[in-house]
Amino acid sequence: MNLRNAKTSDLELTYRIKTNSIKPYVEKIWTWNDQFQKKIHETDFTVSDTKIIELNGKEVGYLVLKETLDEIYLENLLIENEFQNSGIGKAVMEKIIERANSEKKLIRLQVFKINIKAQKFYESLGFEKYSEMENHIGMKKNWLQHRI
Repeated sequence: MNLRNAKTSDLELTYRIKTNSIKPYVEKIWTWNDQFQKKIHETDFTVSDTKIIELNGKEVGYLVLKETLDEIYLENLLIENEFQNSGIGKAVMEKIIERANSEKKLIRLQVFKINIKAQKFYESLGFEKYSEMENHIGMKKNWLQHRI
């Protein structure tokens, strides 16, 4: 597995991965309007914050990290459906956790309330729920917080 810096030309790739991985959740909560979603994605796509996840040279996912001096905010970790449950997300998160620990940074993220699978995944890595909104749950992991 390899993480590479995103390029401007990865806009379509990341939109395809986003569509394939979260569209079912968005459809259940709101509706999926492809034109609207594309516009949001184009507006939000920040090359400098995005890493492309590659497995054996194939682009299988991406992550978006926003960082400050004391925090890493995981905006997105999206894996193509056919590669989910294969340990890729866990390997990516373990790298992020290791770095957060060495830099003494808090990690925060949000998951859809209806995405129980994602909540359980992050809980298995030691994340705790800290907030609840209408459609999302906020989760966090303090540095050096070990798995239970």
